Amino acid sequence: MENNLDLQETEPQEVKPAGFWIRLVAYFVDSLILMVPSVAAVFIGNVTLYLVVAAVTIGYKPILEGFLGGTAGKLALNLEVQSITGQPIGLITAIIRNGIFILPLIPNVIIQLKMFEQGIGPLNENEVMQFNEQHELLFIASYGFSFLTVFSCSTVLLSKKKRALHDWIGQTRVVKLAKQTEV
Repeated sequence: MENNLDLQETEPQEVKPAGFWIRLVAYFVDSLILMVPSVAAVFIGNVTLYLVVAAVTIGYKPILEGFLGGTAGKLALNLEVQSITGQPIGLITAIIRNGIFILPLIPNVIIQLKMFEQGIGPLNENEVMQFNEQHELLFIASYGFSFLTVFSCSTVLLSKKKRALHDWIGQTRVVKLAKQTEV
């Protein structure tokens, strides 16, 4: 008896799965895009600005993948997130797929809000170290969830169809689109 998941993954010849390295480059591009406002919000120390930037960071991947088929990094590299049948994924599937990326952000947001509350700036090394010791559980959660994210992404290297754990969870795939030739 064949696995139902394998039956749904029959791919036309023109669909090429996106491998680990090109997906890593896309992730790096997205990280650069999000890093500037995130760092600025932390250094400015404005809670409202930080919350807006945190919301944008949390929503970035699911919203862009759900509505456009990819983040800025993926789209720039001609990659697309699809359902395993080749259809657009939509917002709900994108949220499910990106839960692994959202999980580490939650303790990080809590950490930063607590630091704002206590008036601890990112350059005050002694206070930051003391804060870290007092909130060790939040940091363990952040690192644990981050490890889960790295593990999920690394599974692309082990998958014949170049699917990560988060692709399996969301029943998605990332493909390299054929370049369009203009007529």
